[in-house]
Amino acid sequence: MRIEAIPVRIPMTGGFHELALLVLEEDGSRGLGEAPALAARGGELGPLCAELAAGRPVQLAARAAWAAAELDLRARQAGVPAVELLGGARRQSVRCSRLVLAATPSAVAREVEGAWNGGFTSFKLKAGGGALDLERLGAARWAAGAGARLRLDFGGRRSDLLHSLRPFGLEMVEQPLPAASAAAEWERLAASSGLTLAADESLADAALARELVAAGVTAAIKLATVGGAETALDLARHARHALIASSYDTSVGLAAALHAACALEREPLDCGLATLSLLEADLARRPLGFGPCLDLPPGPGLGVELDPGALARYRLDR
Repeated sequence: MRIEAIPVRIPMTGGFHELALLVLEEDGSRGLGEAPALAARGGELGPLCAELAAGRPVQLAARAAWAAAELDLRARQAGVPAVELLGGARRQSVRCSRLVLAATPSAVAREVEGAWNGGFTSFKLKAGGGALDLERLGAARWAAGAGARLRLDFGGRRSDLLHSLRPFGLEMVEQPLPAASAAAEWERLAASSGLTLAADESLADAALARELVAAGVTAAIKLATVGGAETALDLARHARHALIASSYDTSVGLAAALHAACALEREPLDCGLATLSLLEADLARRPLGFGPCLDLPPGPGLGVELDPGALARYRLDR
């Protein structure tokens, strides 16, 4: 088997996104995988590429990329979509939430209103801390109306605002505690706040992830956080509610996540996969899409083909 790990940097909203693109080739077939290099998750591009090039993935993101590339390769060799090797498709598409990045309440209202008119019905805001979050949530609720589902992501930062969030009718509050917080602390927070809590970064610890879903915490699963589609499916199987989300992936990583989402036994909550618009460009000839609903791409494997021109433009090793 031929292994190639390619460092890539793509400009995106607010900066740039770095990733290790994995290419596996065997007997004329190719499999693709993607490992995001996110400083907040402890990932660095050099070590990710080194692990993948050596065929010894250790970091969870590297393991997820290897699993995706191997899944893509085996499915292409078998002439079937990747979802068939994950237990079969239980749906052909998933609905997606919209990530709202606007900082001011007026900008939030404009962004949410535009996305609502474009068909999105659920929206996730990133918490910045302080009373401004309440104003931004109010603007989002005003713009989309009572029928919209709102989510607020604290990214592992504690907040004293949780008691103020109930009037907004939030669908969930994501990662309101540091990643290593014990399940008992999550249970106390859920009971005291009356909010539905969702775990993201905490799912990197497999034992803690099991405890959290057993306690009723929603699983907001990124393949790069848990180590791949198989682990994601197993975790979701034990969760009361689950969704699959993106790590700002290109269509390579999004396709792996989409196949996993379509293989889930129970219907997922709106998934966080509508993120391609944040990137300046994609690595695929035919991007998966930007809208509120993503369909499984046709063809065998992940259904994604690389755009040689885009890869040449954004790879860092040439």
